[in-house]
Amino acid sequence: MKNNFKYNAFTDDSFFDPFDELKRINLFDDSFFENSFHDNLKIFFKRMFPNCHSFEAKKEAEKAILVNGKNDLSTYLERDFQSISAEDFYLVIDQLLDFNLGLEIDFGSGKQFLIDSGQQVLSAVKIDSTNLADFLFNALILRSANGLSLIDNLVSDGFLIESFANKIPKPLFFAGKSLAVFQKKDLLHERVYIDTRIDTDQDRKNDLLLLTISRPKKEVADFKVPVILTANPYFYGTNDMQEDVHSPEGDLSIKDDFNFQIGSSSETEKQLPALKKQEVIEEESFKRSSKTGASTFPLNDYFLARGFAVAYYGGLGTRGSDGLRSSGGPDETTACCAAIEYLSGHRLAFTDKAASNSIRAAWSNGSVAMTGRSYLGTLATACATRNPLGLKTIISESAISSWYDYYRENGLVVAPGGFQGEDADVLALDTFSRWFDGSQFFKIKSIFEKSLSEMKKAEDRQTGNYNEFWDQRNYLNQAEKIKIDCLYVHGLNDWNVKPINVFNILAKLSKHSGQSVNVILHQGQHISPHDIRSFDYLDICNAWLTHELFGLENSIQKTLPKVIVEDNIDPEIWHGQSDWTQTERKSEFNLARLAGEKLASYKDNLTEIYHNHYSNYENYEKNFYSAKEIFDNSLLKINLPTIADSTINGRIQLNLRIKTNSRTGLLTAALVEMNAGKHSSKVTKIVLNRNFKINFEDHAIPLRDFYSKKTDEHLITNGHINLQNIQGPNIVNQVYENQFLDLKLLLQPTIYRLTASSKIVLFIFASDMQYTLHPQKIQEYTVDLKESKIILPIL
Repeated sequence: MKNNFKYNAFTDDSFFDPFDELKRINLFDDSFFENSFHDNLKIFFKRMFPNCHSFEAKKEAEKAILVNGKNDLSTYLERDFQSISAEDFYLVIDQLLDFNLGLEIDFGSGKQFLIDSGQQVLSAVKIDSTNLADFLFNALILRSANGLSLIDNLVSDGFLIESFANKIPKPLFFAGKSLAVFQKKDLLHERVYIDTRIDTDQDRKNDLLLLTISRPKKEVADFKVPVILTANPYFYGTNDMQEDVHSPEGDLSIKDDFNFQIGSSSETEKQLPALKKQEVIEEESFKRSSKTGASTFPLNDYFLARGFAVAYYGGLGTRGSDGLRSSGGPDETTACCAAIEYLSGHRLAFTDKAASNSIRAAWSNGSVAMTGRSYLGTLATACATRNPLGLKTIISESAISSWYDYYRENGLVVAPGGFQGEDADVLALDTFSRWFDGSQFFKIKSIFEKSLSEMKKAEDRQTGNYNEFWDQRNYLNQAEKIKIDCLYVHGLNDWNVKPINVFNILAKLSKHSGQSVNVILHQGQHISPHDIRSFDYLDICNAWLTHELFGLENSIQKTLPKVIVEDNIDPEIWHGQSDWTQTERKSEFNLARLAGEKLASYKDNLTEIYHNHYSNYENYEKNFYSAKEIFDNSLLKINLPTIADSTINGRIQLNLRIKTNSRTGLLTAALVEMNAGKHSSKVTKIVLNRNFKINFEDHAIPLRDFYSKKTDEHLITNGHINLQNIQGPNIVNQVYENQFLDLKLLLQPTIYRLTASSKIVLFIFASDMQYTLHPQKIQEYTVDLKESKIILPIL
């Protein structure tokens, strides 16, 4: 029968002493060494049914487990024995892991099933007193059918309550990771106001920032608690921005000469005097509110049950806070850092908006991590460049490292995937939830509209140049100041926050020493991988934050590969590699030799085709990359030679000699696999009705995974450039009609495995309907293929 389960575990449990870990969860004490083998094994198995609360119920559960062809577990444990075969043991464990004997596992192949699934099992064929602890520990860290480890599922069923008679140690660690020992009744929720010491709404008052916190009650947690902070501008809702998006219709403008020095802008806001400290009250007398805002971040919910406090804030200009939105401006970083300093005990906050009483985070152990996806993860990187007191690490998913690389590319206005016409001013409006409160609407409307008008001018959609506005929102300029350990997560098919954002920050941080910087790359789009079945993402994050915030040594930074990447052909296989941003091996191809001609021309009539034949970008792009006849005169297609058993690793470089019959022009290049066949999906789907609880009492969450999908064509990577910016996005050069110019275009970074059947095609064209502006003018382009080449970074 087919094994449908594939697991990839990158956390290393060999660091731990098995018996010490078993003793830590009160499964055994030192009498383990005095007991017989049979007694110890019996103790272990009888503890595997914590949701059975009577002797009879446990007996029935044991009878449902088959050990071998003759005995169920209950019958088997009645006889005395001094050893057991590893096959019989793992067959029992398979069933405890909720795998189905006869449907998913062949009888007599329980151990092989786990090996085939990618799980790490012990090699010994017989278990006795000399290796029993090793096998019991190994069983508890194996992953169940729902993707969680056996110990995590046992804890959800009440294992620790049974172990410790309702006096569970808090926090409690097993195999270097935190266990879910806190229930919802153990938590309290509070709201405080942070003095940001800046005035963005120009009312001559310090902007106060609303911060919501959920944490263990003092009477439950007799220890200082670490904090996970997520800066979420969407936390209190968003505006309907559809009417305010910019139209992509229009020709490129002829730019004036321009030269801006990257990194020349000031990144910090002027600090105002702190508000006067009021009477500092004790936390016990602070009236707490249960209102926590809108939606939480799933990864944080996972940790809230594991001894971490979780804090959210919307930020400047969001409901309950002062200030204005600026879409990644320095003021947003300043405000977020103020929240970090409060949560780590280095600054006071206020109990109300009137700043009548001060309060300190006396419950905090001084260690703060930041998490979040997209804008949320972006602010984590932004804060890391400031090194606020107490920030120890970030786990940043699908995050922006330079806002220019989000809304622009090489001198072009380029939309994030799925949001054609959006820009920084539109995002500021979308996240300005402050005026949801009626009194705030009239108070702040005019000053906010003025700030939006200023943003529209500063972002400069007319030229698309890199200027001071974008320089202030480029965290790469300050990357050398990041000193903490960083874990980045990104989708290689994320055309919203494109892969260049994570690639560039990694390239900057790889030059540092003394810190751990790791990246996880999946085949998905703009998602979080917390519910992926085939990959131990939650375990990695657990080990990472347990080490960083609790200070527990678990070897995670020493053993985790620098780069973990999901395979583009087999979605259930994940690879580890040492580097992504530096690839020494290159494969170079002259385009004339590939195309069999020296010159080739095409015209940019793609706007006309789109408007006449399509109503959405998805259908258009599918037909475009499958090379429908309607596009024959609108692009160049050049077949690349087969490079079997190789992996594209990094940024593809295209050197092109090109001319056009206008003073303006743009170029899009894309690498596409044609007739791709079976390929990893870009989205996930629910698998086999196996749900899991992300924390102790929470509702069940569907388990998801990527899957193999037949694909006629697959966009590997692309890139865009304005012909007036071939020296850089910050420098303008003039384009003259029918005069060749030489340019170098680096495509979006990727990791892409090639096989002997891979048919790779280079597409060269002009306007890209989903991303660039839509020129109305039909324009001719000619490429000198003899003087052009493509360079592939090969692993």
